[in-house]
Amino acid sequence: MTQDASPRLHLVTGNAVEPLVEDGPPAGHRPAEPENAVFADLLRRAEALDARAAAETSSRPLHPAGLVAVGAALTVVLALLGRQQWELPTRAGGSVTDVPQSLGTFLVLATALCVWAAGRLTRPAAILRSATAVQTWWALLGGAAVVSLAATLSLASFAGVEGPGDVVARCAVIAVPAVLAGVVARHDGRAARVRLALGTGLVTVPLCGLGWALLSSSARSTAGLADVLAVTGIAAAAPLALTVAFVAADRRRRTPN
Repeated sequence: MTQDASPRLHLVTGNAVEPLVEDGPPAGHRPAEPENAVFADLLRRAEALDARAAAETSSRPLHPAGLVAVGAALTVVLALLGRQQWELPTRAGGSVTDVPQSLGTFLVLATALCVWAAGRLTRPAAILRSATAVQTWWALLGGAAVVSLAATLSLASFAGVEGPGDVVARCAVIAVPAVLAGVVARHDGRAARVRLALGTGLVTVPLCGLGWALLSSSARSTAGLADVLAVTGIAAAAPLALTVAFVAADRRRRTPN
């Protein structure tokens, strides 16, 4: 045993020195408490509350009535923009020709806005339990957007010529995506079916209204904004409402008591 200059006792074995007592704080010394402990605790609590509020807000989809209100607002805004003095496409041989670049750019931007609003407000990932179902709904929404864009161009091309036909086909552009959305959410409950069906309507109905607005913007047309909205209600909103009611119906077999 030996003792070096320090007040600690060591054991010498050969050329190695091993401490017998671990280093520790001097007797009577109390460890210092963390500075600003109260402030740090308040900061942690505030961060926890912010994270909880953000999680609740991001996971809560918009109420169906809110989806309807947003769809109506989009329809009115696009109808107002569509009634401006646009250079319209023409028809030749029963098909659309000569789409002006300015109009084409406007329609693409309007379609992108509708798709963004549908995805942002519907939140399929928060409603559907299957990732495959979420991807299917997005693919369905993209297909509905493309078809609705083509239908809008078709309506605009009838300006100054005979009235647009294929009324049943135009109603199908609204109804078919909503029905398929209900099929996608068939295992996730009635509320999910209704929300996802209305989500497709955020794309199809405003674009349909835009088509009628472009048709009424022709110099030969005497229709006003009220006429455009009325026709949109009959040709787009009504088929969507009937389709959502069909999707919301509970058709499971009930056993008698």
